[in-house]
Amino acid sequence: MNDSIKPVKKRGARTKFFPPYALMVGLIGSSLLDSFLVHLPIFAGNIIILLLGLTIAVSSFLMAIYTLKIFSDNEENPHPKSLQNQLFLGGTFKYSRNPIYLAMVTILLSCGLAFNSWWYIIAAIISVPLLTYGVIIPEEKYLEKEFGKVYLDYKSTVRRWL
Repeated sequence: MNDSIKPVKKRGARTKFFPPYALMVGLIGSSLLDSFLVHLPIFAGNIIILLLGLTIAVSSFLMAIYTLKIFSDNEENPHPKSLQNQLFLGGTFKYSRNPIYLAMVTILLSCGLAFNSWWYIIAAIISVPLLTYGVIIPEEKYLEKEFGKVYLDYKSTVRRWL
């Protein structure tokens, strides 16, 4: 008879889905709807708006990469279900508690500008509550338990989105 006791596995936040899925579904879905269902233009497009949208999208992508590098440099996993050993308060986290999710939503919005399509804007609007309730709030609960007052102080001084 084996009477060994298995250790309880600690886990990170109990999120509902993997956050990049919101971006991927938004981008692919918007592109398909715009191409095959109906194009919903926002305005009479021009090259300046295209370049502005692409510039914002690339800047947001670079912000996400920079934020992921913060995790990597500190040997932490950015996946929301992973255990976190430290709380990041500097870099992009000085301005948003969720800079990667902010970048994802901004990429969708800027693609709406670049490709002159409401579908991307609609996807961004839908992704905000999905990310907030499906990922961010469970992460916040986990971080409150894990880091206590330090996280609560940070939460009171830095906004969830921007």
